[in-house]
Order: sequence, then structure tokens, then C-alpha cells
Amino acid sequence: MRHLRALGLSVVAILAISGVAATAAMAVPQFHIEMEDTTLTGSQGQNMANILTFDLGEMKCKVAKFNGTQQQEISTTLTLKPTYEECKLAGENAKVTPNGCGYLFHLGEDTEIFPAKMDIECPDAQKIEVDMVECTITIPPQAGLGSVKFTNEGAEATRAVVADLNIAGFHYVEDGAGCANPGETTTNGSYTGEITVKGENAAEEHKGIWVD
Repeated sequence: MRHLRALGLSVVAILAISGVAATAAMAVPQFHIEMEDTTLTGSQGQNMANILTFDLGEMKCKVAKFNGTQQQEISTTLTLKPTYEECKLAGENAKVTPNGCGYLFHLGEDTEIFPAKMDIECPDAQKIEVDMVECTITIPPQAGLGSVKFTNEGAEATRAVVADLNIAGFHYVEDGAGCANPGETTTNGSYTGEITVKGENAAEEHKGIWVD
């Protein structure tokens, strides 16, 4: 009985250790900020512009800015609201109106490459609008878009995170005679590029943000 009891305790200990190891292996990384209510600002990479691709072709904007507020010091999600200016789609001027929509990033379960999925969130029944002379493209809310990878750069208070976007398969609706497929919902949208995200306090002083 003594031997059986010892064997039983050993099995319990091994299972407990295995459970801790499995939990650690499945741990989800988190976004960290130096202080609560940090203002987030984002910009597109100088060498990797943000490009949204539709049936009509690629849309590039000279200005792609992002903003948000991270209220908790530790979180598995991060939300950014975009502003796009001076855009061209298939050689034509395009005006992008986000209508309060934003991108919600969810970190995945890899603690080395920091993968994430992206949702498009909008208030009420709003959508992101892309307006051209004879074509309007609307992008409705949708979830679980991939893929995104985050990396860290900088040190201490200058820390920032870089989102590498490789989104494929978001859906959108085209309306107008100048559209490639007017009146149809299309599921071949893509979004590629980089967003460098920095944190600031109320005095616009840089505050670190990182993934770990």
C-alpha cells in the first residue's frame, strides 16, 4: 500500500507539472503599456505602405494614420481607428470615409512570433466607404481576418510595436457603373503593409508599448 500511495502521488505530481507546462505552452502573449489610458498613434511603414486591393485594383494612400486609447496596462487586444488621405485606386482619386470604424487586433497563442487576427468594427450600421466618381465600395464589419504579426522595436519609453498586415479575403460591396462588379458582394479583398504603433501620455510624451 505504501508503494501504491507513493506511485499515486508521483502520478499526480507528473500530471500537475504537465498541466503547468501545457498551460505555459498555450499562453497568449499580451500588449503592455507603461500607464493606463495611453493614447496610441500609428503610421504606415516608410518602406511598406498600406495597400488595400479590390476588383478594380490597388488603393494606395500617401497618408495612413491610426489612433486609439489603451485603457488597461495589459491586454490581449488593441484597437486602432484609421484615417486615409490622398488615396488613389486604379489611378483614380478615392476618398476613404471610415465612419467611426476601427481595426481590433486579437493576439494568438504563439509567444515567439506574436500572431494576431483582425476584426473590422463599426458603430451602429456604419461601414468603411471608398468613394470614386462612378463607384462606391463599402466594407462592412467582419471578424477573424488574418493574418497579422506583431514585433517589438525600441527600448524602455521608446518601445513601439509594428503590425505586419497580410490580410486576405475580407468582403466588400461595389455600387456604381464604374465598379468591376456593381451590386455584388465580393470576398477577395486584401490589406497588406505595416503599421508602427507608439504610445503617448496627455503631454504627448512617448510611453512604451510592447508585446510579451
